[in-house]
Parts: sequence; C-alpha cells; structure tokens
Amino acid sequence: MTRALRRVGLPAVAGALVALAFPWTGAAQSMEDANRSVSDAESRANSLEGFMPRVMAATTRPSTPYTERFADGELLFRLRDYSRAAVLFTDIVTNHRDSPAYANALYLLGEALYQAGDRYGARTRFREIVMQHGTDPLYRPFVQRALGRLIEISLRSRDQRPQSVQEMNEIFARINQLPPGDIEAQTTYVRGKYYFLRPNPDYDAARQAFESIPASAAIYPQSRYFLGAILTAQERFPEAIQAFSRVTQLDAQNDQQRQQVIDLAWLAIGRLRLERNEYDGAAEAYQRVGRNSTFFDRALFELAWAHIRNGDAIRAENALEVLSVSNPDSPLIPEGKLLWGNLLLRTGRFDRAQRVFQDVRTQFGPVSARLDQLVAQNTDPQLYFRQLLQMNSMVFDASSILPPQAVAFVREEGTLEDSLGVVGDLNTCRQYIRESEDLIARLNAAINSPSRAHVFRELRNAREQAFQAQNRITRARAALAAALDSAASGLSDNNLNGVLAQRRPLDASASRLPIDDAGVRRRDRAAEAEFTNLGQELQRNEQRVANLEAMLAAMRRYLRDNPNPRGNVDLSGLNNEITQHETAITSYRARISELRRQITAGRAQVGVGDPRYQRDLEIAREYRDLLVRQMEIQRNAGRMPADAQALFSRLDEAERRVQSFDQRVQAIVDERITGVRSQVQEEERNVAGYRVRLADLEREAADVVGRAMMQSIANVRLHFYRIVMRADLGLVDVAWEERENHNNRARILAEELNRESTALNDEFSEVIEGAENETQRNANGANGGSQPGTTPGAQPGTNPAPQNPQTPQNPEATPGTAPQPGAGGTTPAPGGR
Repeated sequence: MTRALRRVGLPAVAGALVALAFPWTGAAQSMEDANRSVSDAESRANSLEGFMPRVMAATTRPSTPYTERFADGELLFRLRDYSRAAVLFTDIVTNHRDSPAYANALYLLGEALYQAGDRYGARTRFREIVMQHGTDPLYRPFVQRALGRLIEISLRSRDQRPQSVQEMNEIFARINQLPPGDIEAQTTYVRGKYYFLRPNPDYDAARQAFESIPASAAIYPQSRYFLGAILTAQERFPEAIQAFSRVTQLDAQNDQQRQQVIDLAWLAIGRLRLERNEYDGAAEAYQRVGRNSTFFDRALFELAWAHIRNGDAIRAENALEVLSVSNPDSPLIPEGKLLWGNLLLRTGRFDRAQRVFQDVRTQFGPVSARLDQLVAQNTDPQLYFRQLLQMNSMVFDASSILPPQAVAFVREEGTLEDSLGVVGDLNTCRQYIRESEDLIARLNAAINSPSRAHVFRELRNAREQAFQAQNRITRARAALAAALDSAASGLSDNNLNGVLAQRRPLDASASRLPIDDAGVRRRDRAAEAEFTNLGQELQRNEQRVANLEAMLAAMRRYLRDNPNPRGNVDLSGLNNEITQHETAITSYRARISELRRQITAGRAQVGVGDPRYQRDLEIAREYRDLLVRQMEIQRNAGRMPADAQALFSRLDEAERRVQSFDQRVQAIVDERITGVRSQVQEEERNVAGYRVRLADLEREAADVVGRAMMQSIANVRLHFYRIVMRADLGLVDVAWEERENHNNRARILAEELNRESTALNDEFSEVIEGAENETQRNANGANGGSQPGTTPGAQPGTNPAPQNPQTPQNPEATPGTAPQPGAGGTTPAPGGR
C-alpha cells in the first residue's frame, strides 16, 4: 500500500482527498467564473438597444443619397467609363425624377449612352429633353446639345423614313424658335452637316450655317473645310481651292483634330489641282501632309499618280516605295504595289517588277483563297447571321471573321463594319440580359434566404450583434455547467451521467461560437473560402471541357480537310462518335453553368442567418435543455449550488431581450425586403419582355443584315481576287515583255549581221571585179595588136576559153557562182526573229 502511494505521488493523493473532503471548494470557484460570464452576457444583451436608433434611421433614408450617386456617375463619365456612368444616371432618372439633378442626369445619361455606342438609347433620352422639356428653363443648357446629337444620330443611322424626316423637320423648327444669339456653334455646325450630307443636299442652307460659325469656335476649321467641300460639289474648283487654302493657313496649336482638318484641306487642294492638270501644284500640296498624319499614306498614293500624269516615273516610284515602307498596313498598299510594279515594268526593270508582283501575289493570294472558302462555306445569310450571334462576343469587328490583311480594306469600305456592329449590339444585348437574369437570380437567392438581413448594412450589423449576444449567453451557460459539474463531483447517478454524455460534446461547439466582430468576419471568410475553392475546382473542370472541345474541333477540321485519310478508317463511325462527345460537352457546359449559378447563389447567402448561424441557435436550445435537466437532477440530489438557479434565470431574461431585439430587426428586414422583392419582380418582368423583343429583333435582322454581310464579304472577296489577278497579269506582262525584249534584241542582231554580210559581199565583189579587169589587161598586152576582146586564131564572134583554169569567173557574167546574202540558211533574213 505504501509503495503504491509512493508510485502515484503524495501530492496527487492529497489533492484528491481535499476534493473529497471539501467538494464545494472547486464549485465555488466555478460559480464565480459563471457569475462573471453571466454579467458579461447581460451587459451585451442590454447594449443591443443602442443599435435601434441606427436601425430605425436606416429604414427612413436611402442607403446612398442621390447626390452621391450623381457625383460618382459624373466622375465615371469624366473618366470615360460610360457604361458604369450610365447605370448610375439611370438610377437617378428612374427613381429621383423630382430631384434638382434630374435634368443634368437625363442629359448625361443620353451622352453616356451615345459615347458607349448605344445610339438608339441615347436618342430616346435626347428626345425626352427636346420634346417634353424643350421650353423648361431648367433644361435650356441641354436642349441645343440634345438637338445636335439627334441630328448626328440621324446622319449616322442614315434613316430616311418619312417619320424620321418629319422628326428632323420638327427639330429644325424648334431650333428656329430660339433667338439667333442663343444658338450654339455646335448646333449650327451639325445643322449644316445635315443639309450637306443628306441624300438631297441643300448647299445654300449648308453654306449659310457654316459661314455663321465664329472664328472663336472650336469647330471653326471644320466649318471652313465644309465650305470648300460645298464649292467642290458645285464644281467651282478655283473658289474651292481658295477656300481650302484658307483652311491650311489656320494655326493648329498642337490640336490633333485641327491638324487633321488641315491635312484634309491639303489633300483636297491636291485633288483639285490634279483635276485641273496642275501637276506641280498638286504634288506640292500632297507633300505638305506630314509623316505623322493619318492621311500620309493617301497623300503618297495620290502624289504618285500626280507624278505619273506628269510623266515623272522615277518620282512616282519613290513615292510608292516610301508608302510601302512607312505604312505597310495601309489599305492602299495593294494598289500602290501594283502601280509600282507597272512603273518598273514600263521602265524595263523586269527583275524588280517581277519581285514586286510576286510579293503582291504571295501576300494577298492566301487572303483571296481564305475569302473564297468563307463565301463557299456560308451560302445561307440567316444561318451565317445566327452563327455569328452564337459566338457570344461582346466586341465584334471584321478581324473576328476575316483575315488580318483584309481588315484595313473593310474598315475603309465601311459596310461590313456596320453589319458587324449590328451583330455586336445584339450580342451585347444578349449578354446584358443574361447578366440581368443572373443578377435577379442572385437577388432572389439573397432576399429569400434566412440570411436576407445582410442585404442591408445597418440591419446586418444589428443581427450580427444579436447573434454575438446570444452566443455569449450560450458560453455563460457553459460556464454555469462547469460550476454544476464541480458541484456534482463524486455523485453517481445514471440519469446525470446520461445528461453529461449528451452535453459535453456540445461544450467544444459552444467554446467556438463567435462572440465579437472579428469572430464573425473570420467565420464568413472561411465560408467564402469554401465557395472560392468550389469555384476554382469548377473552373478547372471547365478548362478540361474546353480542351476536349478543342480536340473535337481539331478532329472535325482534319476530317473536313482530309476527306480521304490514309488507312482503314471508319469515317461514319468516327463522325458519330465525335457527335456523341459534342452532345456530352453541351450537357457538361449546361451543368457547369448550373453549378456556377448555385455557387454564386450560395456565396450571396453567406452572412448572419445562414445555416451556420441556425446551427448556433440549435446548439443554444439543446444546451439549455440539457442544462435544465442537469440542474433538476442535482437539485434532487442536494448538489445544486445556491446561486445556480438565479444565474440561470438571469441568462433566460437576457436571452429574451436578445430574441426580442432580433425579432424587431427581422420585422424591419422583412418590411424592406418586401419592397425590394416587388422591384426585383418588376425588373424580372421587364427582362422577360426584353428577351422577347430581342428575339424579334434577331429575326428581323437575320435576313436583312445577313444578306448585307454576305454581300459585303463578297465585295471584299472580289476586291482581293482582282488584286491577285492583276498581280498575275503583271507577272505575265513581265514574262511577255522579257520575251519581246529578247526577240527585239535578236532582230537587231540579225539586222546588224545582214548589214555586215552585205557590206562584206559588196567589198568582196569589188575585189573580184578589180582582179578580173587586171587579168584581162595583162592578157591584152601579151597578144600585142589584137583586137580588144579577141584571141588570135579564134573564130569571129566567139570568146576563147581562159588559158588558166584557176582564174575566177566574173560574178556578173555567171550568176549564182558568188555567195548571196542569206544563201544556204547561214545568214538570217532581215526582219526575222
């Protein structure tokens, strides 16, 4: 026994004996801790009433005053973030029509929509200013600007319907009602543009409008340029040159826009002088366009034509060479290179001309082939239009469907860009509708969840404080339970042991309950981190699906480009399998979209009142019930501390106050949620209407815009086909000219050879004739006194045979014995190739 006590240790045995002898010593200490915890819980419960003034204030004023929203919108507008600025201005225009900022917000909303590319939405806002508030002094600063924008929208949309023309007449009638001194220069300028650019221009009215713009106006150079354009349209070329010359004398003052107007004026002067065959003057005007100008490529191209018409091929070549080097992406490059190649061809530099033509063929031949393929693959305009819509691209331009080399020409031509703009606008609308539907789904998830109080900041903070107070009460009960456990030490009771077995696992949960703001934020961040991990895993799965989709697309293209692959390949079975995988990928994407919506909805519900907080309340109720049973058992056993019941009652009272506060806050939340829910439902109906209207617009545009796009693509294809064809013709011309040059040289050489052969033959004939004469004289001298031309002993009237058989015969007497030019085929006849 003594050895056993020594092994255990005397201090431990002594402590155990003290605890058995004085069981109330540990219980007393635990009761003091419980008392402090209860006091702290009561203090927090009582402090909740201090949040009610802020809660009530949150119900009587908006979360953000409209003045702050207007200031934010104006800042975004100045930062050129027009889409976000339009959202804020729309809120003011919709919900604060009686505010002093309404007029300014309405105009800025129209301007933001106009700058963002939504011309039709902007037109609606500008019409409201002009038609509904045109006579209101509050809107006077915005009426003229709105009128100018309406005219510009009409010019850009080229809308010539009768109702549109009638509307423009009404706009001009309103402008005429304004005092002349109040009409702004911008309004007058836009009015002049409308008169000049409409299908049936009114040059007199346009000239009057442009001439009335003062020199101090920012658009004065543009108005002076249009005066020259009016004179040009009237074929008054000398006066037009003078008008454009006055524009070039204006000071640019480092203003890029003004410098562009001056460059355009120099181009106009060059064209007019070229039209009047003033080639030197035209060249001088073109050379005044600076290298940094956006029109430098155009000036070089037209300068080359001026030199060509002036007969100066060398300078024309120099201008075209500079064009190809300075701006290789210019839409004038194909025409410039073809012109350059022809100049080289005419001046006999065949090798260099061939390189230029071949360069054009190499650069634009694949472009023409790609356009041929594009036209061949898309014969149905409506189907092609729908395929473009399914691309879901927010920004649509020609580079999305055409080769890069064709984009510059398309932008110069303009028609396809307008058609693609319609496609882009429709896809943008579809994207906005999807985003609106997703936002509505998130709002519904938030306002219909138990944690809907977190939608409102002040109410969320109030409910968080209530939950923190409730958790402090639960922790105080845990401290009281520890005191009861100390008082029940050594008590052997099966019912008590069963209660303790159920309660003690809850002790750890109670100790982890958040009781301050840091704990609540920590819990919310943990929940958001879980959703973030789920989103990342979903993103990885989406990437896997995208990779599979790319592999299937590559297989499809390979089978399309190689319809007869090598080996024993079951093409039908392979295509069916690819189709099955594509169907599966479609279902995968639908599931991914649904999971993403669920993750987004779950993230929107993180906050006070979510399932974690509901579990806290369940722990609190379960803990209280177990504590009541434990106190009853210990009271019957005589082990109940004296102050335990009082502390328990104080906690119940504190809990009632917390619950009362939370119920009042929840009632305010429900009241405000009712208003929000009605607004969400209204917007949901609006979005449904927008989707129906969008579907109608897509059906209307499918045929009209689809055909316009196909026609534009066909025009682009024809343009590059002609470029390649002209390059091929240039190569043929080079080959033909080289052949002709070779033939000409051969003909010249043959003629020289014939001349030299003729001269040699003449000289040889003279030598032969001289030699024969000398021989005959010698023979006559040897016969002495014989008659000339006779030989002694010969019969009269006959010529004796020559004495020397080696003596050459006279070529004149025996034709055919001397070589003639061209005889025997050794000398080419004159003029032969």
